[in-house]
Amino acid sequence: MRPLSRFASIAAVAVALVAFLGLALGKTAHADAKTKKEIQQKIKEAMENYDLLEYEEARKLLNQALASAKKAKMDSDPVVAQVHLSLGIVYFAGLQDLESAKLSFLSAVEVDPKVEIDPAYRTADMAKLLDEARAESGGGGGDVDVGGGDDGGGGDDGGDVDCSSVSGVQHEIVETATAGMDRRLEAQVGEDVGAAKVAIMYRPQGGTDFVEAKMSKKGECTWTGTIPGDALRGELVHYYIAAYNGAGKMIAGKGSQGSPNIIELTAGSGGGAGHPGDDEDPFHEGGGGGSSGGGVSGGVVVGPSKPAKLFFNVAVGTGAAYVTGETEQQGNKVECCFAPALLHVFPELGYYVSPKTSISAAFRLGFPVGANIAGHATAAPAGLLRFRQSLGDGQDGLQVSGAIGGGIIRDTIKLTQADAGMDTDIVAIGPLLVGAGTAYTASLGGPIKFVAELNATAGVPVVSKIGNSQLNFGVQFDFNLGLMFGF
Repeated sequence: MRPLSRFASIAAVAVALVAFLGLALGKTAHADAKTKKEIQQKIKEAMENYDLLEYEEARKLLNQALASAKKAKMDSDPVVAQVHLSLGIVYFAGLQDLESAKLSFLSAVEVDPKVEIDPAYRTADMAKLLDEARAESGGGGGDVDVGGGDDGGGGDDGGDVDCSSVSGVQHEIVETATAGMDRRLEAQVGEDVGAAKVAIMYRPQGGTDFVEAKMSKKGECTWTGTIPGDALRGELVHYYIAAYNGAGKMIAGKGSQGSPNIIELTAGSGGGAGHPGDDEDPFHEGGGGGSSGGGVSGGVVVGPSKPAKLFFNVAVGTGAAYVTGETEQQGNKVECCFAPALLHVFPELGYYVSPKTSISAAFRLGFPVGANIAGHATAAPAGLLRFRQSLGDGQDGLQVSGAIGGGIIRDTIKLTQADAGMDTDIVAIGPLLVGAGTAYTASLGGPIKFVAELNATAGVPVVSKIGNSQLNFGVQFDFNLGLMFGF
């Protein structure tokens, strides 16, 4: 009976092992299916943004999809080819970056050689570029290598590298790094490249542009450089190694702007990961240091914070208007064309419908400083519904806006015949207000931005009077300075 009992024990262990493996594989397959569905949803959202001309938002969503695939070890899944292909479409037709488009197409055909552009987005030139990428991939690639990590190039000491065997750019892709700490990278560049300069190009989470970190040559073929700790924030960082010729053109590399490598960031054992960046947050373009609530422990991947969607802007300004009609108190005909409005306040509450587009409600309260006719109005209230669009890659930089609303704008004007001390009346324009403007914003750190704005608002007298106020046609020009807070 002992041999039989022993056989039964072995059989039981085998059955348990098979069951365990089945459960593990089942969980892995489920996780892969879930991630694949998330990636497909990101592609769908990205192309919807592309259709709405939100090209930077589309690019950002597709890079998030690549990051998800990287975490799930799905780099060779055909869905990743669709991500790269979509990136190529965005770069080609949206951002007008042909080099990045070709690199994205190269990455797509390396994963799935038969990948094709959706007829809804296909153009003859785009299809030609994809065919060129397919031909180069099948023939060993073009001048710029966008592949993954080769053997060697990742260690800290390049002294053991046989430089005679190095060709192209060799670099072991770095997949993880500690948030907030400098990360040294190393690459080997063969003589066949003829590089005049080699650099690390990195983009922190929330950033829109790649930043250059120069690499120094060590020995015959090894180059070293460092991504600074203050750039290693949030959940991930994109980077690639670029070799340039004497004219400053990228001639070889490991990764590219269109298909960068991804470093996942983990918190250090002593904390300090702080507030992670969020690349959907218009106001958070980087994480902070120090200890924040949440108690992140060592080895745990830092997750993204909740995006800020609302903003409050408070500004003060001055202006002047082209005015017509009659003055408010004395009823004198306006003989001159321009009248000042020396002071107004301009609070505004808005909502971001996308990282580059917002709608808001603004209140303009003017004060007719200088008016001295007895019984004159002391304020000029107006409300506006505004639409704002950023022209840059993110919220910082130049913006344009449109507005419509109602109310009264009051400017002061000198009377030609009047008693001393009673020579400045008011001209009121409105009550229908239609305007447009331009603004420049700059981050001051954290959720605060500086705002400088120039607006033009036409007042249309759809009614001639409100109470005792005579309303006229005019065009108001305002210059505002203020602070914007995101939350």
